[in-house]
Amino acid sequence: MMCMCNRMKKCLLVFFVLFLGISPVAYATDGISVYVGNEQVEFDVQPQIINDRTMVPMRKIFEALGAEVEWVPDDQMIFATREAKCALFQIGKYVMAVNDFSTDTVTKTELDTAPLIIGDRTLVPVRAVSEAFGMQVSWDNETKTVLIDPGEKN
Repeated sequence: MMCMCNRMKKCLLVFFVLFLGISPVAYATDGISVYVGNEQVEFDVQPQIINDRTMVPMRKIFEALGAEVEWVPDDQMIFATREAKCALFQIGKYVMAVNDFSTDTVTKTELDTAPLIIGDRTLVPVRAVSEAFGMQVSWDNETKTVLIDPGEKN
């Protein structure tokens, strides 16, 4: 009888873990706002903090930054182009490459959190994406707001 009870508890625990979607990655979604200049970016999927990085849906953030975005599903790659720069990301890869055609240079940057797919949305780290195009990014912890200055970094 005791064995059956323990087995039942384990089954219930597994069920609740699967049902609630608990995973080892830390997620938080409590009211994160993103502004590009003075304009708030409205997302159909809320920004999320994953491994201490704010992740946002890729297409919407690239469009808000004035970039064209291309998704290559076979390779799970993201190409974003703005002016003379092209940024390349790949799902699950902790590196971003930026090709600056004006200087003919390629810069690789290690990411703290790799782009990932949750549901049917691809999420990318908002700071890395913005800085790839020379924009300044700040975080207001009190209001949980990402502020992106679309002017070029010095």
